[in-house]
Amino acid sequence: MDKINQHILLNDNRKLGFAEYGNADGFPIIYCHGSQSSRLEMHYDMAFTAENDLRIITIDRPGHGLSDFNPTGSILGFAQDIKQLVAHLNIDKFSVVGMSAGSPFALGIAYSFPEKINNASIISGFAPLNKESKQHLSKEVKVMLGLAKSFPFLLKLLLKVQVKQLAKNPQKALQGFLKIMSEPDQEILKNNSVMTVIETMFKEAFRNGSEGAAYEISKLLVRDWGFELNKIQVSTTFWQGEKDNNVPKEWAKLMSDEIPNAKLNLFPDEGHLIIFEHAREIFTELKQNR
Repeated sequence: MDKINQHILLNDNRKLGFAEYGNADGFPIIYCHGSQSSRLEMHYDMAFTAENDLRIITIDRPGHGLSDFNPTGSILGFAQDIKQLVAHLNIDKFSVVGMSAGSPFALGIAYSFPEKINNASIISGFAPLNKESKQHLSKEVKVMLGLAKSFPFLLKLLLKVQVKQLAKNPQKALQGFLKIMSEPDQEILKNNSVMTVIETMFKEAFRNGSEGAAYEISKLLVRDWGFELNKIQVSTTFWQGEKDNNVPKEWAKLMSDEIPNAKLNLFPDEGHLIIFEHAREIFTELKQNR
């Protein structure tokens, strides 16, 4: 069985793509990938899953990878997709993790089904965009997110260009995307195995074009998420590098202060890609009862 290229048919006849890593009978963890990414976003060395009896299930969000686009999609709507997936896989209890722009989707799942969730983790997480969180954005990112919200057609154009560049010269296309990253991240990116993962997950994200990524950024991430963080009942851990140029370190503090049962792990000398340095501790903690 090909565990990397799986899909189910949802109730509305959309395909939902997913991949499984680790032990088939291990403790299940649902993983929500970052922006413009896919189910192929995972660590290059999965030895920790066997050693800790983990089963990591990564999901293509609508319009990414193997998953069909959903023109009426929402963050809480994606949680309902996940409910169908875990029922299909006969999973009763699981943990959930969100990386970067995957954080609203992971938190939406935690909000929607607290009785099914053991723990939640957020790695370098995107926060709700409001007056307070915007204060911590760099000028460049603030402009980019403002454009995505006010002029979504421009974002669509930019992503279409990016898709063409990725098809023509993936390394060159990624250079532009990754140059924003901090010095600690640039060190991690020198690892060829990391770059292979990043190139593969990006190319797969745009397998069927850029519609899914454009919709997600302009219609979901930068707008109201549809739920309040202070209503999340699940134990949540935030993992954040203080030298993260992609999302401000203050965002992890803002979110962890709002969620009643949350804790924050800060790494002073690390950036956005802390998953490649701390996967073992992040994922094994999701098995624990807090």
